[in-house]
Amino acid sequence: MTTTHQAAPGTGTTAPAGVASRRPALRLLAGGALMAGPVLFALGMATTPQAAGDSDPAYIASLAHDATMTQVSALFLHYANLLLALGILAAPALVRGRRGHWPTLVGSVLAAVAFGNLSGSLLSDWWNLSAGTHLPAEQAVVVFQGFKQASLLGWWTGTTPLNLVGPLLVLVGLVLAGVVRWWTVPLLIAGVAGLVAIPADLPLVTAGAVLVGFSPLALIGLRLVARWRAGTV
Repeated sequence: MTTTHQAAPGTGTTAPAGVASRRPALRLLAGGALMAGPVLFALGMATTPQAAGDSDPAYIASLAHDATMTQVSALFLHYANLLLALGILAAPALVRGRRGHWPTLVGSVLAAVAFGNLSGSLLSDWWNLSAGTHLPAEQAVVVFQGFKQASLLGWWTGTTPLNLVGPLLVLVGLVLAGVVRWWTVPLLIAGVAGLVAIPADLPLVTAGAVLVGFSPLALIGLRLVARWRAGTV
């Protein structure tokens, strides 16, 4: 006699319906975050207050000159980095198989830390704005310099290079996995190089460099949305 065994509810390999339905939704949210992040970043750079020079007094004076614009720019940049930090963590979900898995996973974690730290650092714009508004110029500069000399600040700001290294590893992994094309890697490098090299008094050009350099991240977002649409069919 042949006997058959029925699996107990919830003990099979198929995920519960509620969990399965949430996973595609997370891909949609992550994809939207990666597409919105570069746009908000570009808007933040385009609205950055212009300083008369590279000195600390000039920087403080530029923030205090137009309080509204300073806050608008800081908010754009804050939410841009926050969305990129959250969205990039979903990149490993695009890898099917082992090829490219580890670079994508490691890169997404490094990028999330870097973007998250940069997001939090935008709070200093409000501090410097307040100092430049309510204190004499010399004292405002002393406050700013004291902030920069904090002994443990390097543990926060030292992750800045990972804003390039992390996304670069993600793209390398996704190229190996066949998710995106090879040209996304030099495009990211060129965009970030332009962001660093372009003079601060050319905000619209800088914003354009951001859109170019971070467009591969938006492409990852598009891939996540495509997976979401495929999962809902």
